[in-house]
Amino acid sequence: MKIVFDAGVLIGFSETCLLSLFKTLKENIGEFIVTKGVKAECIDRVKNNMRFKLSAFRIQDQLDNFVFKVQDGSEELDIKTKRILQLTNSLFTINNRPLKLVDFGEAESLAMLGLCKASCLAIEERTTRMIVENPHALLKILKKKHHNKNILFLENKYLKFLEEIGTVKCIRSVDLIAYAYENRLLPSFMLEKQYLKSMLYSLKFNGCSVSFNEIEDYLSSFE
Repeated sequence: MKIVFDAGVLIGFSETCLLSLFKTLKENIGEFIVTKGVKAECIDRVKNNMRFKLSAFRIQDQLDNFVFKVQDGSEELDIKTKRILQLTNSLFTINNRPLKLVDFGEAESLAMLGLCKASCLAIEERTTRMIVENPHALLKILKKKHHNKNILFLENKYLKFLEEIGTVKCIRSVDLIAYAYENRLLPSFMLEKQYLKSMLYSLKFNGCSVSFNEIEDYLSSFE
């Protein structure tokens, strides 16, 4: 299996000191891919900022040790990324104006899926994940968030978006940790239930879009 990673998952693992788990996960899953845009987002643009420098060093170490493959850019990727940006940021309108929801790194990762024949996107951000999986549920959330019922979902543009990305499964950092726990890929000291709970909550508090109920469901499923 090939997985394309958005920056949020890498940053979340880095901030919770879980990056070392990626090597074992890769050996059991397949190929891990990041785009140059994602690399720039979590390393190049922040490596001189002392707030993020350590995280950038940690992630760079994963690239240096070939845990992740940085996919070369191409004209085809650039064109596809622009199309996806245009589509995703015009899928919803508020008072007849396009609602911007997706940034460049997320769009580039979505574009890369088809080009490298990956079927799975690792992404923390809820909005992009819901665009892929359940845009009608996202429409309800957007109406509530903006206190505006005049938000429309343009089905014709969504069909074009699906043509661009194909069949995609989205996963989050918590899903990867749960997979590692279930398949006993974690170091023995991390196989305690309380350790799993601590990891899931730490990832939530470091940017993973997962609810408290989802975490408790995960914990219950391993009893």
